[in-house]
Amino acid sequence: MSAYSEMKAVLRSLEQQGFTTTKTRGGHWRVEHPAMRGPVFGAATPSDHRSIKNFLALVKRQLVAANDN
Repeated sequence: MSAYSEMKAVLRSLEQQGFTTTKTRGGHWRVEHPAMRGPVFGAATPSDHRSIKNFLALVKRQLVAANDN
């Protein structure tokens, strides 16, 4: 599975969990959730599997930080 198709699967999964995903004019994905303070941006065409894991880690950190306050 390519990194692009893996990113699309991740975005579909996030949407099923209540996140909203939109594509920016610059070609990135903007991911938002009511429980997060701000949006998280991810590459539309990630270079490898690590960038997807880093993106998911950033989303998790944002959710934890929002829940701590």
